[in-house]
Amino acid sequence: MIQKEKDVLDKKIEALKPKILKAKDTYDSLLDEMSELLDQRYPERREEAIKNRLYDAYRRSGKTVDFIIDFIENADDEDDYWA
Repeated sequence: MIQKEKDVLDKKIEALKPKILKAKDTYDSLLDEMSELLDQRYPERREEAIKNRLYDAYRRSGKTVDFIIDFIENADDEDDYWA
């Protein structure tokens, strides 16, 4: 491939990058909006997501369930909890 062809392709690639970024931003925004609407329409979906996040955090933590529940229930006493 000659240099001139490479330069033309590089210009086309550079011209597409902002369009792709704009399309991705639009896509991400629409995806967030749809997720929010689905959470409103199906409240159990949000609750299930919270449960999954809590369970995943618990598994990664290496702490016992009792420790985590005690931590959550006594969150207002955080200063005393870590003393």
